Amino acid sequence: MLSESPAFNAARRYGWPLQVIGVAFVVVGFCCLLFSASKLAEPGASGIVVPRALGYAGAALWTAAAGFLSCALMCFGRVGHLRALTPAPQQAAEAVETGEPPASQEAQAGKWHSLKVRLESIVASRLHDPELMAQWPPSLLGMLFGLFALGAVFVLWRAPVEPELRPLTLKFFAAGLLVAAFPLLVLERFYAGLSVKLLPEAPQLERLLRLPLTASLALALELLLRSAGVAWSARIEPIIGLLIGAVALEVLVRCATIVFIPFAPIESRRSLADSGIAGVLLRLAVPRISAINLSVRRQFGIDLSRSWALGFLQKAALPVLVGTGVLGWAATGVTALNTEQRGIYERLGEPVEVFGPGLHLHLPWPLGKVRPVELGVVHLLPIEFLLPGGAEAEKSSSVGGDENEPLAAAEGPAPTSADRLWTDDHPYEGNYIIASAEGNRQSFQLVDIDMAVMYRIGASPLAARNAAYHIGDIDEMIQALSGQLLVRYFTHNTLLDLLGKSRESFTQQFQTALQEQLDRFATGVEAIGVSVEAIHPPPGAANAYHEVQAAEIAATTQISLRRGDAARALKSAEQQAGEDHNEALATAAERVAGAQSRVALFNGDRQAYAQDGYPFVLERWFDDLTRALTGSPVLLIDHRLARDEIPSLDLRNLTDATAVSGATNLSRGTPAPSSAPESPLNSAESAGEPDEP
Repeated sequence: MLSESPAFNAARRYGWPLQVIGVAFVVVGFCCLLFSASKLAEPGASGIVVPRALGYAGAALWTAAAGFLSCALMCFGRVGHLRALTPAPQQAAEAVETGEPPASQEAQAGKWHSLKVRLESIVASRLHDPELMAQWPPSLLGMLFGLFALGAVFVLWRAPVEPELRPLTLKFFAAGLLVAAFPLLVLERFYAGLSVKLLPEAPQLERLLRLPLTASLALALELLLRSAGVAWSARIEPIIGLLIGAVALEVLVRCATIVFIPFAPIESRRSLADSGIAGVLLRLAVPRISAINLSVRRQFGIDLSRSWALGFLQKAALPVLVGTGVLGWAATGVTALNTEQRGIYERLGEPVEVFGPGLHLHLPWPLGKVRPVELGVVHLLPIEFLLPGGAEAEKSSSVGGDENEPLAAAEGPAPTSADRLWTDDHPYEGNYIIASAEGNRQSFQLVDIDMAVMYRIGASPLAARNAAYHIGDIDEMIQALSGQLLVRYFTHNTLLDLLGKSRESFTQQFQTALQEQLDRFATGVEAIGVSVEAIHPPPGAANAYHEVQAAEIAATTQISLRRGDAARALKSAEQQAGEDHNEALATAAERVAGAQSRVALFNGDRQAYAQDGYPFVLERWFDDLTRALTGSPVLLIDHRLARDEIPSLDLRNLTDATAVSGATNLSRGTPAPSSAPESPLNSAESAGEPDEP
């Protein structure tokens, strides 16, 4: 009977610990995955980057959590089924025997055991079918966390390149993984020694625990080797990631089979969260066909020992593996080189020939080896420098731009590589001391330069051998030589000479000097071009340099303006002096001409007076009188008028119209008719109205 089964009776004892361990694995795994993608800031430090290995350890914990939570639900299902079969009085008696208080005393007990029993009773009361907890939920929970672990491995695999970490940081996390491996080892040994009669899923848990245990040990070893400078240790991390992904996928597929197979009876039902990969491969033992057959027959009821195909594969496995290994070893004697490659063939460690592009046959490894060398590939190397903190500058430059930089939109902002403003700091620019002269004394200034060198390996076989054996890192060699040449060049030139010098002549001289140095060291490298993007003072002196330039421009402008004002004043003075001189000459000429004309008139008058004095004088008198009286009112009274006809002048203001008319007529001076001949005075008429008589 189920009430006498050890597995059902011990289900309550192991259910809650399994759930607690599973939840702990989930929380710790989530924290590891979260911290591996973030930066932990430390006070007084620049920050610690958590290695990606911690994320893989979190994914392994999620895979193990799938098995633990699935087994916990199976235990809860067994407890519910057993509770449904057991009468209520017997449940109370069992609770008393086991030290558990009955339902009436739960409110006063306040112990963990009482709370656990109460939660179980609440869950059992909510479920109409006591076996429902052991049907779909274990498989769905295993599928869920298997999918989470698989997704975490995929995200870590596609993550960007991990930055270089300090050895102390790597050792710190390696020690943490080793410490975490100890409780995992204790759990693995505990469930390995646990009887299947008490917990049928104990072997499954023991196999799944091997995954985080092995991952912790392998990743800790990888971090320790990386801290010691072993380069090939980085390959351990992707191998562990593939293993975790394979186990997570297996758990996912195993749990998904619940959709296609019927539920087994409750007494023989087991959790599907298991892994044959974790149970076979991580044991470091040769897998046996009989063990695989036993596992398949137990799980699916299929006997593989009667299959002739499986027997044939078992017999042919060793010859096939040996033949495949021999064929793979012989394939190392075939080398294919593309159009941009050539290879130096080393036979028994001695270079004997340089292979060109194509397919070549040679002795297999390790008897023969081909060292690849580039052919005609042109490299653009920005001349980079060390920052003040000692860290290497970014692998980017204004020259040529960055290959990984996205294309900028036509109407969008300019890309970072298009930044040409020397008022901003650029991490790829070098800072040099340059000669200077101030006040007839030697001094120095600072100058920044942004340049790149284009190079390739020579096409001759000798150049290929020199590039392969005489130099370790071509980029570092060119960086060092370029730095030496720039220092030597700047010590012989001032800033003004450098800024005013032709850029083409500088690049030609630099390329020639760099090629001489490369040939002197027999590197086999050809410097085919030098590109100088900018040579300018440091960004910190940008404002001062601009102010000096602005002051110089303002001074030049003021000098030009003052010179213009002086020239304008001089020309204006010259023009005024010319005008005054010409006016004086014209006035003098006019006065001289007037004087001469008056002299001529005076001489004529004198001669006329000498010939006929009185008529001439009388005529002159009339002329003067006419000119004098021009524009003045004149009243002429002829002295030849008779005394009786002398008119009278009445100056009274009469209102009578007749008097006014007579006065007006008299005021006008109208002469009386006379038969006397007109004298010269009579011919002179009044030119205006008289104002008074």
